[in-house]
Amino acid sequence: MDLGSVAIIAVIAGLAGGAVGAALVGTVEGMLRRARPDSAWRVMPHYERFVRPEASAPHTAMAFGGLDADSRKVVTLARQEAIQNGHSYVGSENLAMALRLYSTATMATVWKELAIDPDALRRRIEATVPPILGPTPVEGNFTPRIERIVAMASTLAALRKRGEVPPELLLVALADEAGGTGAHALASLGATAQRIREIVDKTNP
Repeated sequence: MDLGSVAIIAVIAGLAGGAVGAALVGTVEGMLRRARPDSAWRVMPHYERFVRPEASAPHTAMAFGGLDADSRKVVTLARQEAIQNGHSYVGSENLAMALRLYSTATMATVWKELAIDPDALRRRIEATVPPILGPTPVEGNFTPRIERIVAMASTLAALRKRGEVPPELLLVALADEAGGTGAHALASLGATAQRIREIVDKTNP
């Protein structure tokens, strides 16, 4: 159990007090243990690597060091997208939007084949994750899903004997990971994981 969980339990005990507090502590502790089992490892499809969802750290140079210059700009744009939409985190929806907005010769060809209008993609994303009105949030951390996507893209790059990860492989990994709002929005517009991979393989094998 992490320190954050311990703090939550301590606060509950202090507020409730006595036997009631002890009972509540037991209940909450059990819920936390069930929600975050120590064995919560998962294997991503197509990738022979284990990824533990809870194990991600905040954005670091090490986490994103394998990206090429264009992909690093995409990541920066994803952070800007998050801030613009009032989000205190950077999620797959922000990465998907950044990938659609950032232009390289390869990505221009990919998006032309997919025929996805950026405004249409933004509407699909905002239908699920609406912008939050209010003060501009402090820059947030990247979600564990984003770090999984980057790790998967790095594996793809290695398999293709690429020294760094270009944006098109970030897109393939985002679609392959499949669990986030970004991938769902793309798939709803016809950009399924299979379709994206076919186009990327044809455009830049």
